[in-house]
Amino acid sequence: MKKFARKLLPHAVAGVCTAMATSSLSVVALEEVLVTGTLIRGVQPIGSQTLGLVEEAIVESGAVTTNELLATLPQVANFFNQRPEQDPRGADRLQVNRPNLRNLPGINSGSGATTLVLVDGHRLAPVGTDQSSLDPDVVPANVMRRVEVVTDGGSAIYGADAVGGVINFNTINEYDGVKVDVGYDKGDDYDGWQASVLAGTDWDNGSGFISFATTDRDEVLNSDRDWAAQGNWDELGNTLTPSGTECIEPVGAITTWFWYGAGWTDNPLAPGAGVTPVGDPCDIDGATALLPEQQRDNIYAGITQNFGDNMTLNVKSYYMNRSTTYSRYPLGATVSEPTPTQLGLVGENSGDLFDTSQAGFSFAPNAAYRHRDLELEIETWGITPELTIDLGNSWQLRNTLHYGMSDNTVDQPDVNLEKLNGYVDDGLVSATNIAAADAAVITDILDWTIYDEVEQELFFIRSIADGELFELPAGMLRAAVGVEYSEDETSKKNGSIERTNKGSLPTNSADRDVTSAFAEVSIPVLESLDLSLSVRYDDYSDFGDTTNPQFGFSYRPADWVQIYGKYGESFNAPTVLDSLGVATGRYIANAASIVPDPNMERTNPSRSDVLLLEGASGALQPQTADTWGLGFELRPLDGLRVHAYYYEIDFKQLLGAPNPQSSTAVLLNPDKFIFEPTQEEWEEFVSSVENSEQFANNSPENVGVIVDRRVANTEEATLEGLDFGIEYVHDTAIGTLSYGLLGNYQIDFELTQSGTAVDQLEFDKDLFMSANFGWRKDNARARLTLRYTDEFDADPSIAVNQNEVSDFLVADLYLGYDCRGGSELTEGLSLSLNVENVFDDDPPEYRRNQQLNYSESGFSIGRVYKLGISYEF
Repeated sequence: MKKFARKLLPHAVAGVCTAMATSSLSVVALEEVLVTGTLIRGVQPIGSQTLGLVEEAIVESGAVTTNELLATLPQVANFFNQRPEQDPRGADRLQVNRPNLRNLPGINSGSGATTLVLVDGHRLAPVGTDQSSLDPDVVPANVMRRVEVVTDGGSAIYGADAVGGVINFNTINEYDGVKVDVGYDKGDDYDGWQASVLAGTDWDNGSGFISFATTDRDEVLNSDRDWAAQGNWDELGNTLTPSGTECIEPVGAITTWFWYGAGWTDNPLAPGAGVTPVGDPCDIDGATALLPEQQRDNIYAGITQNFGDNMTLNVKSYYMNRSTTYSRYPLGATVSEPTPTQLGLVGENSGDLFDTSQAGFSFAPNAAYRHRDLELEIETWGITPELTIDLGNSWQLRNTLHYGMSDNTVDQPDVNLEKLNGYVDDGLVSATNIAAADAAVITDILDWTIYDEVEQELFFIRSIADGELFELPAGMLRAAVGVEYSEDETSKKNGSIERTNKGSLPTNSADRDVTSAFAEVSIPVLESLDLSLSVRYDDYSDFGDTTNPQFGFSYRPADWVQIYGKYGESFNAPTVLDSLGVATGRYIANAASIVPDPNMERTNPSRSDVLLLEGASGALQPQTADTWGLGFELRPLDGLRVHAYYYEIDFKQLLGAPNPQSSTAVLLNPDKFIFEPTQEEWEEFVSSVENSEQFANNSPENVGVIVDRRVANTEEATLEGLDFGIEYVHDTAIGTLSYGLLGNYQIDFELTQSGTAVDQLEFDKDLFMSANFGWRKDNARARLTLRYTDEFDADPSIAVNQNEVSDFLVADLYLGYDCRGGSELTEGLSLSLNVENVFDDDPPEYRRNQQLNYSESGFSIGRVYKLGISYEF
């Protein structure tokens, strides 16, 4: 049966193809003259390891977004085998998907990135409200030619942020024809679709193209996946019960007070007095989004015009709008009604009883409740003209200008606790009977939001000249020199405020300019030995200047053997968003139990709320790093490549903030975690944030812990690791076969906090691998990809009766057929089927109370079928 199916499939697909019509397609071939990691045309980056994805691999990956594409690379540790997008609902409030080569620390602390992301060799305007970085999704898949990844520090070439490496997305320059792509995704409780059109033409001495792309996907709720349930485990880790208390049916207690003539008491020895539990916890987490609903639109366009034989103008522009909706359980709150003593009540007769409630509840039972979800939107655009001039004698001058901006918003519905408590004190709201509250009261309480709006702008102009200097005995000495000037501007407004009054939030603004000069030389010392030297000087208007050198070598003792290495200094500058120096506070109800308490400092469970401090702590300085690596590449047979690369990174002045869910962070930063704060401690921290007035009526009596996550230069890190891979391609009687293995092993990762070095791999994964097996014959092709993340020890301070978190192995399948060489009616049609997570494997379980119960080392929404149709004419 299987043999019959294999024989039938190409003919069945061909039959579908004959029912379609198209005309010819022409894609203009381009000469590759410049690659990532060097400024010199015609040479490879000497001493660097370069990984890449070509157009064929991009198609076969089945990736819908650019971030999903990066998730196929083990070196992008925070994306690989995980969900390649961030979640703004956590303490880090992340909105921007920032790839993190080398798994460098602090990715979720500072607003910038330690992996530099480029498009066609240059930066684009950053996006985000609490981050300031390029999101790769600005580049639609249908204009992507290839992705190049240089896994070394690159500040000597590109400036700030290139600590872990550089990722460069190369897009098309010319296109002649029309290409239509349509895709549909289907999984359990999940649907998604994509569509794009690419159209272009050429004319005498020029060409132009434009791309329109759109993607849309449904949400997946936590309740849609058994493994995504959250709550509290029993001691043996066998039974998980919900932990939500702000439920449709109130959860808490009713205290009955007894009047004994001289006062009130809740002592259960008094007749009728005492505390009566109310309700059972509900599954609030089940109603929240595991994978949010998302809609994205892209426009990408380019024009190329030659002016004579020595001058070319290339202009590219882009636009992206991405809106994401995170569904949630109906809004709720937790209140304690004032005691009869606090109300000044006096009983008429001895034995009088009076009830007060201390309960969590949802506003949904009230007819005035209108549900809202968290909304995140990013809108960004930019334009990049580049004028290339041939100067003669092999020299070329490239002049690049870019202007871009982004508008970013996060709108998170919230409860006005000050008004709620006031209405409770006045007897107008009862936690145990919220449905009875007046509609105007509920509307007033819920006219409240946590709102962030940030506008970011980037302008830069850069000129680079490169060419040949003179002939050496071993070859031509080549060089490049350049200058660059950039301006960054950011404005931010944020805070908790009435929904109808968001425009009145104060705006904080900052700007910066950077002037840079840089140079690179490529020296053929011997026929088998090449050296490269590069250096860059950057002068920042706010924190000073920095100079970063880089040295590389490549040695070929035989035609099939290459040994290479590199040393460099890199840096990551605080962003303009960081330089705003804005520190804000956020009050989070019923979250204290999530913060580990290794010293058992919490003694009063009723103090269950958290005050979270965010933003920057004083003036921030650049993060700096020394990086070096040594590798080899062997090509002993045609089609066979074996390679490995060892690297070390010494990272200093890290921008860091403690992880509020790490017991180690609590132990090492006692000044950042204040359990059950006193009035004096409360006032000290509240007075240190910009929005202190919002907490004027809050009492520390309800606060279980103050968490100070303001970013500061407080940490150091050392990392060692090994990249490895093998690829083999050969022809056989049944077609062309290919095999590949790519991996990253993290040997050592120590993070120093408060003078104490902590092994970051003790309770985390350290091995990432991807293997693929491909087949191609005539118009048909297939590819099986395996993605593996290793097991690791569970953290005993948070794990519930669990010693180890299992490994995660996922299989993906691709089948494709191109209708070429057949009927004129079918020329240009391609069909594809991707099956993600073929065996429907669940992420590994990691049992933790009131946290995710699946490991961040693996994520998959389950088996998803992706059908694609591409039509070119």
